[in-house]
Amino acid sequence: MRLTPIAQHAAHKPHPGLQRRGASGFPSPADDYLDTPLDLHRQLVPSPASTFFMRVEGDAQANAGFRHGDLLVVDRALAPQRGDWVVATIDGELCLRRLDGSAERTWLCPPAVHQARLPLDNEHDCRLWGVVHYVVHGCRQAPPLNA
Repeated sequence: MRLTPIAQHAAHKPHPGLQRRGASGFPSPADDYLDTPLDLHRQLVPSPASTFFMRVEGDAQANAGFRHGDLLVVDRALAPQRGDWVVATIDGELCLRRLDGSAERTWLCPPAVHQARLPLDNEHDCRLWGVVHYVVHGCRQAPPLNA
């Protein structure tokens, strides 16, 4: 796996290991222009008028990678596609579900495999609210090793 730095906090000087190298192996003169501050809003919110932030409550979707406290970036303007994670209203409550189906019929898949899928139709009280565009979660879940 390879990582590409996109920006760093403006108060820090560039780390020598993060400088980009030119074809000759020397740092690029363009490195002086890389210290623009990182704007996460610009990175994660392509459509500000239709984007909302939500917090995951509970661990019902932990097997799918969504943990309690995760931050969801939800865009209501995105066209939902099969396999997308969506926020839907089910009986008036906002829920996180995976979208499945085809052009003829679409379902909301529940967190547990043994539960029934809900069809998106006029017979059930469930509606798509928005598409999850990003999920942000912390990586430090355990206490420090030296504690």
